[in-house]
Amino acid sequence: MLLATTPSFEPLRSLDILPPVSGNATRAGARAREFLVRVREELRARQDAGVGGLALVAAYTDAIDRLVARLVADATLHYQSKNPRLNQRCTVVAQGGYGRGELNVQSDIDLLFLYPWKANPYVETVAEIVVPALWDAGLQVGSAMRNVRECCRLAARDLKVKTALLDARYLCGDRSPYEDFEARVVEEVWAPNQTAFFREKLKESEERHARMGDSVYLLQPQLKEGMGGLRDLHTALWMAKVKFKTHALRELVAIGVLRDQDVAALDHALDFLWRVRNGMHLATGSHQDHLTFDLQDRLAPELGFGTGRRGIERFMRRYYTDATTVHRIGEAIIARCVQVTEAVRYTAPPMRVIREGMRIQGTVLSVTGREVFEREPATMLDVFAEAQRHGTSLSPATRELLRTNLGLLRAARDTPEVAAAFLRILRARGHIAETLQEMHKLGVLTAIFPEFAHLECLIAHDPFHIYTVDHHSLVGVHELELLREGEFADSIPQLTDVMRELPQPELLFLGMMFHDVGKGHGHDHSGRGARMMAEIAQRLRLNEDERAACVFLVQHHLLLSHLAQQRDIGDDQLVVEFCRTVGSVENLQRLFVLTYADMRAVAPGVWNNWRGALVTELYRRAFEFFEKGVFEPEDRAARAARVRARVLTAAPPAERDAMRVLAEQMPDSYFLSTPEEMMPGHGELRRRFERAEAQGDHPAVATRVTAFPERDFTEYAVCTRDRPGLFAMLSGVLAAHGMNILAARIDTSRDGVALDAFRVSHEGTDESIDRDRWARVERTLRGVLAGTQDVEELVRRSGRPSLLTKRRRPVPTRVEVHNDVSADYTVLDVYAADRVGLLFTITNCLYHLWIEIHLAKITTMVHEVLDVFYVTDPDGRKITDPERIVSIRDALVRALAPHRPASPSEPARAASG
Repeated sequence: MLLATTPSFEPLRSLDILPPVSGNATRAGARAREFLVRVREELRARQDAGVGGLALVAAYTDAIDRLVARLVADATLHYQSKNPRLNQRCTVVAQGGYGRGELNVQSDIDLLFLYPWKANPYVETVAEIVVPALWDAGLQVGSAMRNVRECCRLAARDLKVKTALLDARYLCGDRSPYEDFEARVVEEVWAPNQTAFFREKLKESEERHARMGDSVYLLQPQLKEGMGGLRDLHTALWMAKVKFKTHALRELVAIGVLRDQDVAALDHALDFLWRVRNGMHLATGSHQDHLTFDLQDRLAPELGFGTGRRGIERFMRRYYTDATTVHRIGEAIIARCVQVTEAVRYTAPPMRVIREGMRIQGTVLSVTGREVFEREPATMLDVFAEAQRHGTSLSPATRELLRTNLGLLRAARDTPEVAAAFLRILRARGHIAETLQEMHKLGVLTAIFPEFAHLECLIAHDPFHIYTVDHHSLVGVHELELLREGEFADSIPQLTDVMRELPQPELLFLGMMFHDVGKGHGHDHSGRGARMMAEIAQRLRLNEDERAACVFLVQHHLLLSHLAQQRDIGDDQLVVEFCRTVGSVENLQRLFVLTYADMRAVAPGVWNNWRGALVTELYRRAFEFFEKGVFEPEDRAARAARVRARVLTAAPPAERDAMRVLAEQMPDSYFLSTPEEMMPGHGELRRRFERAEAQGDHPAVATRVTAFPERDFTEYAVCTRDRPGLFAMLSGVLAAHGMNILAARIDTSRDGVALDAFRVSHEGTDESIDRDRWARVERTLRGVLAGTQDVEELVRRSGRPSLLTKRRRPVPTRVEVHNDVSADYTVLDVYAADRVGLLFTITNCLYHLWIEIHLAKITTMVHEVLDVFYVTDPDGRKITDPERIVSIRDALVRALAPHRPASPSEPARAASG
C-alpha cells in the first residue's frame, strides 16, 4: 500500500543503460553495480534540482523494480539454457518499504521468492543470481524463499512476518502463485486475531516511542522510528488494512475514516519528509534516519531554507509541522481501527448533556456546533476543562471545530471569561499537562497566549536540551504533576512533600509554562521573559502578589541550579545573597520544585542524584536562614569551632588522638565545607599518612575510597605532603584512568599536609568503580609522586583519539573571571569542549601561572564542560590586577586550543619545599 497518492514522475534516464536480457549470470553483479551508480548520480541531480520526495521515491522504486525484473529474466534464461525441458514457476514479491513502493536512496530491499509447492532448482537459481547481484550493486538485501502455506503458517506465529506480508507487492515472475498467495493471506493472515494484532502493534508503537524520546519535538528527531515518523503511519495503515481490507490510502476516504483534506495534508507532509530523508541518505551515503545537528546544518541550505541559525529554525519548523501531521492522521486511523463497532455493541452508549451545547457519549465529548463557541468564545476552553474533569477525549468533529474557529478565541483572549476558564484548567487536580498538550496541538494555547506562539518549534541552541522550547515547557508541567501525584515519593520525598504542600499550585504551573517565554529574542531571556510574564499575569487577572510570584519564577528560574552546580554553597555569604534575592519561603519552595522539573524536562539524566543533592543542599541551607529570620552570615570561626567540638566528642576513644590532630591542624575552611560524617575517615587517613612518613616511605601517601551509590559518586581522598602542582598531578592521574571528576576540595593543614578529596561520578560505570581499578589508580599515583612516571605523558596516552570517536560540534573556549562571587576567592569559570584530561590541562596551566586552587566544581553538559575554580595568588589573596586577569584568561585559552599538548608552554615552576 503506497502511503500517499501515487505521484506522476519522470522515469530515470539511467534506465536506458540496463543491458538487454542475455542469460549471462557471471556479469549480473557488475552490470547491476554500473546501473546503480548511474541511478544514484541521477537521484543526486534531481534532489539538487528540487524534485519532491514523492516523485524521487517513485522514480527510484521504479528503477529498482526494473533492475530486479531484468535480473530475474537473466536468471531465468540462464536456467533455461541448461534445463530447456523443465517448466518450473517462481514469483518475486517485494516486501516491507520496497513493497509499499517507498524506497529512499539508501533503503533496504526486501524480497520474497515465492514458489507454488516446494523449493525447486529454478527458484534456487533465481535467488542465487538475483540476491548476490543486488549485494554486489551496493544494496542491503533481505530475502526469503517460501511457498504460500509456509508464509501463512509463519505469519500466524510471527508478528514481523505478518507485518511484512501486509506490504507485499507483485514484482515479476509467474502471476498465478501470487494470486493464490494474495487470496490466502487475506483469508488466513488478515482476518483472524485482529484484536491480538492491534494490541501487539500498539504495544510495539508505545515501546518504540519511549525508546526514541516519546515526542515529535525532539531537537534531533528520528525520521522513521520516532514519534511523528514514518513508522507511525505504517502502523496505522497496517491496522487499517487488517480492519477494513483496504489496499490504498484513498480507500479510507471512501469508507469515512479519512477526509480528502487529510490525504492532501498527508501528501504534502510526506513529500517533504521523503525529500529530507533522501537528502540524509545522499549526505551520509548510508541508511540514516537520525536528523542530527550536523545534518540539519547541511540540509537547511540544500533544501532552500537558508544558512545559519535562522535557516535551521525554518527547516525544523517545517519538519515539526509535517511530522505532527503524520502523527495526527496516524492516530486518527488507529482510533477508528480500535473503535468497537455499533453492530457489535448492539446499542450505542448513552449520551448525557453536561452543559448547554456540550455532551458526552461513552468516553467522547462533543459540542453541538459552532454556535456554542459564537455565543461565548471562552467555551472553547471550557471544552478542555470538561474533558479534563470527566476523563474523556474530544470527538474528531469537535477538534476540527476548535481548529477552524480559533479566530473567535483570539478576539476574546483579553476577556475575564477566557482568563477564568484557563485558570480552571490549571487548578484542576489532574490531567493538566495532558490538557495543555492537547490545547497546544489544536492551536488553542497560542491563540490565547501569542507569547507562547514564538516558542512553537523553537530550537534551544545548546548541547543538552533534547526538546523544542514549547514542548520542554509542557514536559516540565508534566513533571510537576508526577511529583504531586507521588510518583517519586520514595526516591525524592522532600521534593514530593514540598510540591504537595504548596499553596496555589497554578502559579507554579504558570511559571513552568512560561519560564522560557523570553527565548528566541536575543540575550537575557530570563529578564525579557519576566516582563512578558507580567503582561500575561495581568491578562489573567492575577492579583499583585500572584503576579509577583510568577514573575519571580521566570526571572530567576536558573538561579538555584546555577548556584548549586557552579558555586561554593558552603559560603554563608552566597546563601545569604540568594535568600535576599528569593525573598520568601514560598518563593524558595516554588523555585526548588520548578528547578527540579526544569532539569527533568531538559533530557533524561540531567537531574540525577548528584545534581539533586547539590540543589537540595542549597535549598536546605537557604530554608534554615529563612527559619532564623536573619539574613546575616554566621561567624565562620565560631561555626568551625562548634564542628571541631562535635567531631571530637563523637570520636570513639581509639580514634580520639587522630581526630585531635585533624582538629588542631586543619583550617576552618575544611570544617565548614566537609560533611561531618566524612571527618572520622579523614582522621584515620591522616594517621596512615603520618605512619608512612615516619617509616620513610617515598612517597608518603595514603588514600581512601568511599562509595555513595545512592548519590551516584565515590569520594577519593588523598593525604600527602603538599607540594606545588599537587592538585594537577592528582587530577591527571584520575583522568588517565578514565575517572569523571564532579568536584574537588583542596585543603592544606597548618603543618603542610594536603588532604584533597575528589568526587568521582558513577555515570557510565557499575555504581561504584571496582577495587582493582582503584588499586591501579593508587599505583599510578605513587609513581607520579615518586617521579618515576610522567603525568603529562599518561594523560596524553589516555586521550589519543579513536577512529570510533564521533565528530562533535566545535565548542569555543571561554574563560570568565569573577571577583564579586566570593569574599575570599577569585572565581574562574572555564567553558570548553569535553575531552580526556581537560581538568588536568586546566589545573596544570594554573599551576604554571602560580595560582592556588582551593575548590573545583565540574559541570558536564553533553560535550561541553564548565569547570569552576575558587583560586588565590600564592599569598592567599584574590587576583584583582586587570593585566594579570587578562594573562590568566589568555593562557587558559591557549592551553585548551585544539591539538595542543597537555602541558602549557610556560616555563616550569621551580619546586619548593
